Amino acid sequence: MNQLDIVEKLDKLLAKTESVIEEVFARRLKELHAQIGSMYRKYEKNGELSYTELNKYNRLQKEFEVISKMFNDDYKQLVREINQSLQAQYVENYLMHAYLFQVGLSTEMGFSMPKLDTVKQAITNPVDKLTLPSVMTEHRNEIIRKINIEISQSLIAGEGYTDMAKRIESAVNFSRKKAMLVARTESGRVRSLSDEAVEKQVSKHADMRGVWASSLDLRVRESHRKLDGQKTDKDGYFHYQGMKAKGPHLWGKADMDINCRCVKLWLVNGMLPEYRRGRDYMDPGYQKKLAERVDKLMADEGITYVQALKKAQKAIKPPSRSFKYVTYEEWKKGYAS
Repeated sequence: MNQLDIVEKLDKLLAKTESVIEEVFARRLKELHAQIGSMYRKYEKNGELSYTELNKYNRLQKEFEVISKMFNDDYKQLVREINQSLQAQYVENYLMHAYLFQVGLSTEMGFSMPKLDTVKQAITNPVDKLTLPSVMTEHRNEIIRKINIEISQSLIAGEGYTDMAKRIESAVNFSRKKAMLVARTESGRVRSLSDEAVEKQVSKHADMRGVWASSLDLRVRESHRKLDGQKTDKDGYFHYQGMKAKGPHLWGKADMDINCRCVKLWLVNGMLPEYRRGRDYMDPGYQKKLAERVDKLMADEGITYVQALKKAQKAIKPPSRSFKYVTYEEWKKGYAS
């Protein structure tokens, strides 16, 4: 296991949550289409559904109340799902790094299973309006209002079922994207907070320095591209244009935090910890060659830190070593539980 393996496993946890979000909005869109179809069948005249006709006897308001209740239930589910995912990512990030650093460096560091209350407190945004329930409540109110407006405007314009359905689909897809954005942003923030907890424990036993690792594609914002490969200062901060942060999603500035896909990697005693069967990845000579190759690849090819690291790891092999190997699952059962 190495730190890129940990990132990949955490991304899989996030992907499960994103799948749930997709399913919730797909189901809601299907049921909205069915509701609109029912409205047309019940109240249309000569192929048209008029605003005046539907507004008789409070019919339209009753339809809006049904829609509101459906979205209330949906967003309650989304808050639960995202919260559970954040808790799982915090704990797994913490324990996998604990395993990698402690077993990989053969040093007892005093890790223990994070307490549930500690995890809940850590994942709760300290700004009231930015807590997950607050953000999702705002999004829920927005989609309900948007759906009501689209239906009303479609009726007033005398549009048919197909045009109204397209309006609804556009509104729902926009809200789905916003929910996904919240899940990704909160996921990154929680991972960074879990990293801080790891740093606090490991720094009692070893020198810790963070390395900013940008994503591998062209969608990375310019500021984060410039941060790529930057190491933290002696106090554990990254720096950019007078700002400082302990890690991704912790700048406290929307254009630096929202939808960030960067990660923080660790140098422990100047080395990149890796622990696998039959190889000594913590060999000083191997680590020195690895660091030099990473620097050279970034300078010569203009690639990101992670791209350079992956190429260097393929090119340079650590020496063989015979030792008792403990898997993460074995370690987690016997030590952290």
